Amino acid sequence: MGSFVICQYGPCPYYDGAGQTPPLGVGSVQISTVLNRRPNLATYQFGGIKLADITTLRYSTYKPSAGNGSDPTRSGYLQFNVDFTGTSTAFQRRLTFVPRNNPPVLQNDWQEWDAINSGNALWTYSGPTWPLPGAPLPGSTTKTWAMILVEYPNSRILPGDSFLGIRVGEPYPNGYTENIDAFKFGTVAGTITFDFEPYGCSSADGDGEMNGQHGGNAHVHFHKNGCPGNDDGVEEADNVQHSDPGSGTDFKSTTITSATFADDEGRQAVTIIGTGVNNGLPVGFTMIAVDNGSLAPGVFTLVLTDGYSITGSLTSGTIVIQ
Repeated sequence: MGSFVICQYGPCPYYDGAGQTPPLGVGSVQISTVLNRRPNLATYQFGGIKLADITTLRYSTYKPSAGNGSDPTRSGYLQFNVDFTGTSTAFQRRLTFVPRNNPPVLQNDWQEWDAINSGNALWTYSGPTWPLPGAPLPGSTTKTWAMILVEYPNSRILPGDSFLGIRVGEPYPNGYTENIDAFKFGTVAGTITFDFEPYGCSSADGDGEMNGQHGGNAHVHFHKNGCPGNDDGVEEADNVQHSDPGSGTDFKSTTITSATFADDEGRQAVTIIGTGVNNGLPVGFTMIAVDNGSLAPGVFTLVLTDGYSITGSLTSGTIVIQ
């Protein structure tokens, strides 16, 4: 279970509950860009998965005509770092699904993009020429998903730098705004659907112990309030806390900038991003928690910008996400 990362290569996307009702929930991610910026909504959790094993690859966009009138075919495009050989971790550029190559592009309505489309979806390559053993055509020449699987049967999402994301801007010097929701990624093992909701419209609580980074116990605590106006009987402010005496870590959040929820076939997950202090020194943080329900203990992950990171199952306590 992973998350999406925001604020890369441009202005931060934000969670927007306004406008037309999105395909899932009450909100979506809105991305605006100006000049030469290309912000994206990206994840790094699918590295190493073979393209032939991907059964679902979809996302939805809402493209308003107001303010976006210069080119009606603009829309957020899907990219991922690719390994054509199935054995390399070296950067080999990206495969790109561009909506205008898979028309029509609608305005003022939600539209779902199927980046596989029974093998008929058209993709381009960000390099100058498609690599061998495939047909060495210019990278801007489209190939169907089915053609890519035939020409590169071992191809996969690049391990390591496993970027997969939806980008807005090619660039667009006169500006552009679009909403994104309902990203779906599936294999034969199951499908994960990401529903991007306004911050504050779901709740998550965790408190317990886990194995420390260098032995001993580490304490986990976090709270993320429910929807505004909901009286859940909890007055605690949103926060993330973690102490790991064996590694000398004592972290407390000071600001939470985003919270993203995902549902993976009954397992609930939350990603909380923000800033805080570790032993009094300022750090950024990303926290991921997974509520496995009655199937297994909850899983907690914390990554700090000072280099500390930990992940593991709770040995006592609970994680509840709803």
